[in-house]
Amino acid sequence: MSVELAFIIGVVVLLLLAIKFRVSAFISLLVTGVVIGTLSGMSGLDVIDTITNGFAKTVGSIGIIIIFGVMLGKYLEDSKAANKMALGAVGMVGEKNSSIAMAISGYLVSIPVFSDVAYVMMAPLIKAISKKTRIPLAVLGVSLASGLLATHVYVPPTPGPLAAAGLLGIDIGRAILYGGFAAILMTLFGWAFAQFVLNKKGDTFISEFDKGAKGEMLASAEEEVSEKDLPSMFSSLFPLLLPMILILLNTTTKAIFPEESTIVRIMSFIGDSNIALAIGVVACILLLGKRIGKENVLKTMDGALSEAGSIIFITASGGALGEILKASGAGDAMAQAISKSGLPFILIPFAIAALLKIVQGSGTVAVVTAATLSAPLATQLGMDPILIFLATGAGARSFCHVNDSFFWVFTKMNGYDMKTGLRTLSFANPFMALGGLVATFIVSLFV
Repeated sequence: MSVELAFIIGVVVLLLLAIKFRVSAFISLLVTGVVIGTLSGMSGLDVIDTITNGFAKTVGSIGIIIIFGVMLGKYLEDSKAANKMALGAVGMVGEKNSSIAMAISGYLVSIPVFSDVAYVMMAPLIKAISKKTRIPLAVLGVSLASGLLATHVYVPPTPGPLAAAGLLGIDIGRAILYGGFAAILMTLFGWAFAQFVLNKKGDTFISEFDKGAKGEMLASAEEEVSEKDLPSMFSSLFPLLLPMILILLNTTTKAIFPEESTIVRIMSFIGDSNIALAIGVVACILLLGKRIGKENVLKTMDGALSEAGSIIFITASGGALGEILKASGAGDAMAQAISKSGLPFILIPFAIAALLKIVQGSGTVAVVTAATLSAPLATQLGMDPILIFLATGAGARSFCHVNDSFFWVFTKMNGYDMKTGLRTLSFANPFMALGGLVATFIVSLFV
């Protein structure tokens, strides 16, 4: 059987397992690797060796990074540092511009904190702001979601883009720079939809909280936000920014100074992604540990390890599939077929990620899987893998609907029914995806 046909059959198997039978992404990716390898003519032992080697290599490259990234997010979440960032953004731009403040807050908060959790944490804040400023809740909610969902697919140490960068062999500092730029455009496009489309519709999006006695929930939310004892802005932002700055400095010094220089050697150590995130976790404990409590510091650490495990397994299975694509030649064959077809290469990883996102719901799984399947394009077509990274992120924001947990968090926390969720959050996502594609095109002009 030709390797091209083996690849197509493997992708069909992947979609059937993940969508039709709802098998976990971890199992689906491993089974797909076995199918493609076997149908491509690899022996059983070669398939097993290739899968285990790819799995181990991926865990070794990003396993510790994911653990510390999740741990950092959990500490910022438990200490209410995310709420402080949001209030600081509102104070910076003024209450009348609260929608852009929410977009900025979402952009920052979702880097360390999982987007679903971040929205739950900040929902009382947007309800209180909506009541005080008379800005429609839908406008504030979608603005916040735009920032949250943008960095969720683009900026390490968020697990999805961190895993994609590892699978594509992209320097983490470079992924932060370009992913951060793309996330800005994606956030702005989503905010623009909220500000200029939803805002014109005013109060047509009725929340359950606006009806009868439930309106009292807004007052209690405002009280909770205003009276909450939050950490200082420095304590909230410093543990998040410190590891990112160290990683970026590591990338920058390597480009500027000789390899043997002292500053490069120092930054290569403290700016290594593993060490930088560990330093960020230590900074969190030192600055925010008292707020969390000694016992809870250890509980949070244990909880983060449990959460990181599933992310690492999915990512590593993606790495195993990537090794199969390399060893079997299936990935290279498909890359050559695409190059001959004349299709714009950026649209391939975008389309794969978009399809996966729409049918199975998880942006993280869409990014990881699309990056794995598209990685051979970088080598065969002579393209910079950062473009695949950006295109997959754009595709992973194609549409958010009923099979995405964030959709239900958004609707329930805002008191919306399913139809209202589709008319607000879901329709905002294609605009966000367009922002990501625009960013990808801009970057393609310079790399």
